[in-house]
Amino acid sequence: MRNIFLTLSILSASIAAAWSQSATAPSFEVTQEEMLPVFQASLTPFKYGLVIAPTDNKHKIDCPTVYREGDKWYMTYVVYDGQGGKDGRGYETWLAESPDLLHWETLGRVLSFIGEDLNHEATDVNPDPFIDSLRWDANQRGGFPSLLDWNWAGSYRLQEYNLRHWMTYLGGAGTGYEGIRGPLHIGLAWTEGDITTAHEWESLNRPIISERDADSQWFEQLIQYKSMVYLDEEKNLGANFVMFYNAGGINPETNYKGERIGIATSNDMRIWKRYPGNPVFTHESQGIITGDAQIQKMYIKDGVVLDNPSVAERQGAQRLYTMFYFSAFNPTREYKAYNTFACSKDLVHWYDWEGPDLIKPSEEFDSFFAHKSFVVKHNGVVYHFYCAVNQPQQRGIAVATSEDMGESEVHFPEPPVKKK
Repeated sequence: MRNIFLTLSILSASIAAAWSQSATAPSFEVTQEEMLPVFQASLTPFKYGLVIAPTDNKHKIDCPTVYREGDKWYMTYVVYDGQGGKDGRGYETWLAESPDLLHWETLGRVLSFIGEDLNHEATDVNPDPFIDSLRWDANQRGGFPSLLDWNWAGSYRLQEYNLRHWMTYLGGAGTGYEGIRGPLHIGLAWTEGDITTAHEWESLNRPIISERDADSQWFEQLIQYKSMVYLDEEKNLGANFVMFYNAGGINPETNYKGERIGIATSNDMRIWKRYPGNPVFTHESQGIITGDAQIQKMYIKDGVVLDNPSVAERQGAQRLYTMFYFSAFNPTREYKAYNTFACSKDLVHWYDWEGPDLIKPSEEFDSFFAHKSFVVKHNGVVYHFYCAVNQPQQRGIAVATSEDMGESEVHFPEPPVKKK
């Protein structure tokens, strides 16, 4: 921890000197100096450990989304029902509850498989949901609740639209891990029910975004992954709702295959228009993954990020949108995956933080991957939830905090014995 703050002091001095000598930046540019308060506010040097883990070696848990309702916290997460890439059916979405963001109790499913299981061990070819009678999302239903209050240290409540709560999800008919036997698309689900209870959400019988769309762009023409939708009251892009989603594609200029982040907008949650300048955030090198954006709106005054400021307190403060995201297989890092952030003034032009990463592998439970952010600040404490993967490829949800909260009693089960 001492090294973090030593690095921070050196970084602060060098950034201030460099930018004081630079030319005037365009109005949308965010400098490293401007991002420094975001880094300071987001630090979580204490790894509490796993908070949700599988109880066997036939399931993997991934992609936390945290929200508050009443006096309790809720987390959706996705579960893959296999040990390897081809022995599972796919993703389902589950719900858990917590009184304190540290101790979680699983409540049940909110997006379940549709219909009977396919014989996914028999073939690598699945029916085409656009041609055959199989439901397009029968075997992949990994969800991410929408319209979360995106103010830093805000309520973290899910907002309603048309008297419903909403969720986008990665969906597909192909079985296996991450669409290994077929493409994934983005679907839409909703409920008029109680979002503090586990119950099946309704969903459209078609994707809302697919690589087969007429306006599909090069960065997404292989596969679509995670999406998050926010209510943009200021209509920065001229619409009520903005979606950030990551997708796989091949850059036509460099031939680099990778995962990048794009945006789409909507006024009704059902019909979406892609931003013509997609992707809006990327790292261009062969095989790099950049994804799972979580956006929070921050106001900075006198070098400090304000906690959920009032309208009056925002006067004279600089507003920055912060994207917490993960990257993997970046040749500039010694580890495989990590969480960091970027900032923007307009939701379109994003500038990467070049200082230390927020989360990286350091413990036995996250020694292989420490990635996929979801960050919450509550009662002065920052909670950085992430997907932790150990060397035996067991996968669960961990959290790191800005204050020492002790050590979790949740652990992975004994790993499977390797066959000789």
